[in-house]
Amino acid sequence: MKTRREKEKIAQELKEKFEKAPLIILTNFQGMTVAETNALRRKLREAGAEYKVVKNTFMRYAYPGTPAEQIKDAFVGPTGIVFAFEDIVAAAKALKDYMAGEDSKLKFKAAIVEGKVADFNMIKQLAELPSREELLGQLAFTLKYPVNAVAWSLENLFTKLVTVLENVKAEKEGAA
Repeated sequence: MKTRREKEKIAQELKEKFEKAPLIILTNFQGMTVAETNALRRKLREAGAEYKVVKNTFMRYAYPGTPAEQIKDAFVGPTGIVFAFEDIVAAAKALKDYMAGEDSKLKFKAAIVEGKVADFNMIKQLAELPSREELLGQLAFTLKYPVNAVAWSLENLFTKLVTVLENVKAEKEGAA
């Protein structure tokens, strides 16, 4: 049995995560085996997120004053929490992919995205967005394109100038 100090420490750690995480997803993991839960944790960890299972009594002490307070009614029954701190798109994709599995018993309860309540459709839409790396690649291409266009135009202009000068030279040599 945990001491009061240990329980307070757990509640404080949860409160900090509720305050810092831009993506919080509550799930019902009822019926999942330990192996399935570990597979889910591994998949989320690869996406830069974490999955916690904590008693709802700890939640009552952790969510007040945090964005998670908006979904406090979902803290009933078996509750697992996905915390994503960096790449929320990757975390949403990982969770969506796991839940799309044929034998997945994991159920969506509620979510908070950037401080606002979200439903499962919003999480699915978030999962459809390009990853951070893809977005950075698109930005780099967008920034690089005008420079390439100017370089191509200048090269084309110089090629035309050389052609015109060669034609003028040929005419003068032919007239002489």
